[in-house]
Amino acid sequence: MIKTLKIEQFVIIESLELDFQDGLTILTGETGAGKSILLGAMGLILGDEPNVESVRTQADQADIEAVFIPEKTHPVWDYLIKNDLAASADTEFTVHRTIRKDEQHEVLFNGKNIELEELQKVGMYLVEIHGQFANQSLLGAENQLNLLDLAGNYPPEVFANVASALAEVRKLEKELDDERTFLLQHKQKLRSIEENVRKFESIEMDDGFAEELKEEYATLLTAKETCEAFQAILSQLVSGGGVVVALSTSNLTLSTQANLDKEKMKDLEKYLSAALENARAAVNEMNRLAPEYEIDTEPLHECKRMLDVLEDISRSNNIPFEKLNDFWIDQTDRLERIKAGRERLKELEGELQEAKADYLEAARVLTEHRMQAAQKMSQEITDELPPLKLDKAEFEVIVKEDTSMEWTEKGLNKVTFTARMNPGQEFSPIADTASGGELARMILGLKVVLQRVQTTPTLVFDEVDTGIGGAAAAAVGERLAHLAENTQVMVITHSPQVASRGDKHLHVSKATDGITTTSGVSVLSTDERIDEISRMLAGDTITPEAMAAAKSLLAEASSAAQSRQQA
Repeated sequence: MIKTLKIEQFVIIESLELDFQDGLTILTGETGAGKSILLGAMGLILGDEPNVESVRTQADQADIEAVFIPEKTHPVWDYLIKNDLAASADTEFTVHRTIRKDEQHEVLFNGKNIELEELQKVGMYLVEIHGQFANQSLLGAENQLNLLDLAGNYPPEVFANVASALAEVRKLEKELDDERTFLLQHKQKLRSIEENVRKFESIEMDDGFAEELKEEYATLLTAKETCEAFQAILSQLVSGGGVVVALSTSNLTLSTQANLDKEKMKDLEKYLSAALENARAAVNEMNRLAPEYEIDTEPLHECKRMLDVLEDISRSNNIPFEKLNDFWIDQTDRLERIKAGRERLKELEGELQEAKADYLEAARVLTEHRMQAAQKMSQEITDELPPLKLDKAEFEVIVKEDTSMEWTEKGLNKVTFTARMNPGQEFSPIADTASGGELARMILGLKVVLQRVQTTPTLVFDEVDTGIGGAAAAAVGERLAHLAENTQVMVITHSPQVASRGDKHLHVSKATDGITTTSGVSVLSTDERIDEISRMLAGDTITPEAMAAAKSLLAEASSAAQSRQQA
């Protein structure tokens, strides 16, 4: 509920602070005194667009501030917490609007700047304003659908089934669209993909094969180079001009040369003999090791061939060698998907048709629940109309199913609140059916029914009693008082019968010094209420009869309140 409302330099209000309470608050005053200005200020607090013309003539800016104290279980706290406007369900929060003539406006929530759109969303949780020109929250088609659903209290699986079926439809639609797009995009790439896959298949490509092949080739190449080096060493030892032959010749020459000094050649002979012996031992050792360094070059050539294939794929597709494994998987998958594309399209189309049928069935079940709820709501609201002196009026909620409309999680229904004021007339949308005063009373009857399930903590009615008096006005007052038992209700009225039902009575007045005009609000005492209601009955001159009638109205209101408490 709204706790306080402060207004500074707004239209003709210089400075004003109002404290509100539970129950029914009445606002009365002469036409033009400023009652509509209060509604304008409250509208700004709920997110209305600012107007620089609303700043008081003598000021540069207008400030409006309101304090709200919703119950901790109220849905607004969930919204505030979810959107980082509150850390937890606290006791209260403050909304402040500053309207400046230089158009540098400001919106503050608990002292923090927020966007106007954000305030509008918060405001929808807090206050509803109803009157001859302020019933959009009930007259909009989307709102009427929501209100019917709120009153319907359907089993939770009803909406869950619709949402689940729609999610499946959307998923399959996307899959089908993706598949069609894929096939269209790859129509020109098919030959290139087939060629890549053929090359991969020619080397029996497998997961991790490219890196393994590269490592195997390096190993075989090393072995080949080692073998060649070994053979080169052996050749140097045993070939015609090799070490063994050279040492043998040297030893023979040394032993057959008669002119050499044998004593002096003794060490050389020993060295050459030892060298020959070591060389022959080396040859024997290399012959023993030779089988270990023999290599079949065929695997090396095969590795080289397969590496050439991979390098060709890498080069022609501009794919890094280390990414070839991923490219092979991608190309193989794409080719399989292309080949299976036509069949997959048929499969998805079939699944989509089944999903659509499931959605239509879930939507039909929701429609049935809505129609049942519509019958109940229609009767309950129609029953509320005679006490509001709309004796012949009938209310009917029309639910129509339209499968051509956009599919949503809310199903396929259009809901319209209709009425007829007299038997024999056609039912038509309530905005087109009733006059301003009749519509206001019909809205009141609607709110009496809906507020049983709705969570709006504050309702404001602007001249809901227009065009009625006497018993009809008393009935409106009684309905408002009944509504205020569980909801904070504020009513702007010119009806003494309605005014007498209030728990708190505020009087709006204006004064002028001939230069400026200001508006003010005062809380009326019991005696002042009698005077105000008397004035509303008799005009400027309060007669004894008007005074007695005013007291009678207040006594009747008190008696009715006691009866409601005992009921």
